[in-house]
Amino acid sequence: MDRLIFRKRRAARGAGFTLLEVVVAMGILATGILGVTAAQIYAMRGGSTGRHTTDAAAIAHSQMDQFQRMNFTDPALNQTAGWVAGTLVAGGQIQTQVQANPAAEVEETYTIQYRVTDVTPGQLKAVDVQVTWNEPTRPNRTFVLSTVLHNEPRTSS
Repeated sequence: MDRLIFRKRRAARGAGFTLLEVVVAMGILATGILGVTAAQIYAMRGGSTGRHTTDAAAIAHSQMDQFQRMNFTDPALNQTAGWVAGTLVAGGQIQTQVQANPAAEVEETYTIQYRVTDVTPGQLKAVDVQVTWNEPTRPNRTFVLSTVLHNEPRTSS
């Protein structure tokens, strides 16, 4: 009979958690949640950086497509003395917008510049397109796209 009472007391003591165990478990849980939150914030920042780089690449490709469609003797492809403001828009700037209620807000402003260098006069020209923008934590971001244009007669199909 004494053994039965002793077993019941032992089972009652082991049925729950002590206050110290609960506090330690909550501390571990809080540390884990804090780590996941920090990782989420880092991923969101990385997402916006990636989006801005993708936008800059698309803008540079669009500008480069315009140059590649031009005739080799077009005045816009004359050699430049350094970087020149882009020809896509007045002032060489493009703004991307994010739709927010009630109106759209400018998310980022990109500055477009280009330069043309005669590699072999009358035969080859190097064209560089540079897109720059500023992010709050990383100012003066730059994306550069380069190509070489060859003077070949265009054929009509």
